Amino acid sequence: MSSAWLTLKEHLAQHLGRLGDVKIRPDDFTEPPRPELGDIALPCFRMAKDAGMSPVELAQKIASAFSSDHFIASLEAAGPFVNLRFHAGALADRIVRDVEHAGDAYGASTIGGNRRVLFEYACPNTHKELHVGHLRNVSIGVSLIHVLRHAGYDVVPVNYLGDIGAHVAKCLWWFLISWREQHSSASVSPSTDGSALGFSMEEFHTLLESFPESERTGKRLGELYAESSRQLEAREGSAEQISAVLQSLERQDPAWQAFWEETRRWSLDELNTLFKELGAEFDRVYLESEVTDEGQKIVDKLMEQGIATVSQGAVIVDLEDQKLGVFLVRKSDGTALYSTKELALAYLKQREYPTVEDMIVLVDNRQSQYFRQLFATLKLMGFSIPMRHLGYEFVTLASGAMSSREGNVITYQAFREELMKAAWKSTVDRHPDWAEGKVTYTAWALAMSAMKFGMLRQDPDKAYMFDMNEALSFEGDTGPYVQYASVRLQAILRKAAAAGIVLDESADVTPLALPQEVSLVLSIAKLAEILPKAAEQLKPSIIANWCVEMARASNAFYRDVPVMDASEQDRAARLRLVRSAYRTLTLGMSLLGIPMPEEM
Repeated sequence: MSSAWLTLKEHLAQHLGRLGDVKIRPDDFTEPPRPELGDIALPCFRMAKDAGMSPVELAQKIASAFSSDHFIASLEAAGPFVNLRFHAGALADRIVRDVEHAGDAYGASTIGGNRRVLFEYACPNTHKELHVGHLRNVSIGVSLIHVLRHAGYDVVPVNYLGDIGAHVAKCLWWFLISWREQHSSASVSPSTDGSALGFSMEEFHTLLESFPESERTGKRLGELYAESSRQLEAREGSAEQISAVLQSLERQDPAWQAFWEETRRWSLDELNTLFKELGAEFDRVYLESEVTDEGQKIVDKLMEQGIATVSQGAVIVDLEDQKLGVFLVRKSDGTALYSTKELALAYLKQREYPTVEDMIVLVDNRQSQYFRQLFATLKLMGFSIPMRHLGYEFVTLASGAMSSREGNVITYQAFREELMKAAWKSTVDRHPDWAEGKVTYTAWALAMSAMKFGMLRQDPDKAYMFDMNEALSFEGDTGPYVQYASVRLQAILRKAAAAGIVLDESADVTPLALPQEVSLVLSIAKLAEILPKAAEQLKPSIIANWCVEMARASNAFYRDVPVMDASEQDRAARLRLVRSAYRTLTLGMSLLGIPMPEEM
């Protein structure tokens, strides 16, 4: 769907190209550094080089040849730039009608060509808690799926959960040890079958019966995992015990298998609830445990083919000739690694989604080298589907990077609760007469916005410094600031409806010429321009920053331009503009995966 803004820029490119006898592209136009210079500008550097003249000469040639145009009110050369100002009413008419016609499809494009993309994101471990670092991954993933679909891609969202491995062994090891120490008088019959730590089915059932229902959560497992790391350093022989637990899990020892399945269920139930709250949906959820055995078989095959070799008891793939070092695919004790399983995962994805043309994996930049090695190994194996690692910088605290192993994380749930408390208080203070349900929804929408928006507005290749005070602020260039601008626009429409004023889509909008009106129209138009860019560059930050710009323009309009008290003709025109602004601002935030409250 071609937007009116793109069509207008194509018209400008053709018209000015004829004036200068050069080839101009729609994306050659840019925004002037200051609004007073014009509504849009054309840098002449590229075209001037092709035409064999200086940029200043080309700008003057275009300006001197200009006479009149239906959309261009003025055009003048300023050094190497051509600055243009639109006929405000003609621009408003085109953009407002475009929004009204397109609705939620405003700015949608076909650049994706219905290309099928498998998009893997979220990917936390079970037996741990979600923290604010995971929140950045989920927020980026949810938004990009919306954005790519809006750009014409057929997106298959998937999740890959780390439900087995060393972290699980550590958690279950300390779970058992700490429970035994607390229940030293418990009557159990140690196993005699050689299983790790003499753990038996009888003891598992005893442990489960004594463990409170209220503590059967991912949160409790995360606390046990964090404590296990500290105990590992303090207890002699603990590393050997954990290794034995991991081996028991991989050979599916009955007691350890039952223990793992039960505790994994606690984690999965909690994760599913949190994913739903964050707007994360998946067509398929993969588990590490379902690809472990196949991964081990693939490593055996790599050794048979000579792609992998044994080094100091471990199995490696030598990628030194590609300057990627050595890729470890099996540990020296024979247990699987992430790499072991992800080799199998790639082929499982291919089997289940044979029409996929691209695979994207969203994982933080600390794993960049790992994914380069993984993709290089898959290529040696003949894997044909293009794979991309989409990285982002991690979230840091004022005290440094977070680590679930060290236990210094700010968990998602704790973060959300703090924001909810602040949002609840703020909402109740403003509206003591509101029903509890309305307060709850509004506070939740504000909390979601406060959590997600800052992470999405920051470019993914830049680290995000988490500051609780800043995240809780409902002023400045934040998500709640954007939401408030939307609520103000909606309030105007609500007042009109309450007064019995029906919005007239045939009302003439060409009188819209005030600076605040033109600024708002230009901001609305830009959304159609930036959406394809956000999809191509895989950057939700492009949309988030537009939302801030749009909110500023909306608030300036709300502050300075009367609507309900205007003349009947101006009111009718401005109501159409207000509704278009409200629709586009709401669309922008929905593409970020952020809910919009009706009142604040």
